Amino acid sequence: MTDIILGMGEVGETLFHLLEEKNFDSVGIDLDISKCKNYSDSKQIENPEYLHICLPGELPEFVDITVNWINKIDGIKAVLVHSTVKPGTTKIIQKKSQVLVLYSPVRGVHRRFLDDIKKYTKFVSSDEKNIDPKIKNDLVNRFEKIDWMSTTKTAELAKILVDTTYYGWLINYAQITKMICEKEGVDFDEMWKFADEIHQNLGNRPKMYPGIIGGHCVIPNLNLIDYENLDMIKKINEMYEQFKK
Repeated sequence: MTDIILGMGEVGETLFHLLEEKNFDSVGIDLDISKCKNYSDSKQIENPEYLHICLPGELPEFVDITVNWINKIDGIKAVLVHSTVKPGTTKIIQKKSQVLVLYSPVRGVHRRFLDDIKKYTKFVSSDEKNIDPKIKNDLVNRFEKIDWMSTTKTAELAKILVDTTYYGWLINYAQITKMICEKEGVDFDEMWKFADEIHQNLGNRPKMYPGIIGGHCVIPNLNLIDYENLDMIKKINEMYEQFKK
């Protein structure tokens, strides 16, 4: 049986290596032919079992591309969307497909993605209540630690709000305190020592590095959710960027 990874960026390539390590036959598909693994347009994929969607979630055609590939591949048991997507996206795909569609966002730092995916529990969600136990078992064989969320929207929001956006808020506070320290002529690191023991005992005073938020997670993911107040993360980050100049 074959796992198919659609989108061979950082997420897709890491997932491919994970499945390869576990001795699953896998195919990697990407618009960039040089990134494809064990795939050719002229050769049919043998015994397709699971389709893993790792495309950039901000693509305007994300749903259409996903549905087209679901329809293109006969015989798959289920589709797993690993991309960070706008809440409600997975449910839309499910309504357009006869195949079970699951949402399972990735967690981890890109420079150690493979290790982190192995370390963290893989949350999986579905809007269908009766999941074939065989599928559940197959997912455990691939990801080992599995936990199920009640709806796909719960997991979609968890990825945006509890992972990347929350991280952005924490960095924002470090940026704000750094700007105040410099204005007042106070050493940032010395001041933050006041929180060390509190954080050690309570775990709720994390000191973050006051850097500029870049990359392709925290800020871009804000565009996937329509809550005006969250735009403050972008504004504070831009303010801090100007401050550093």
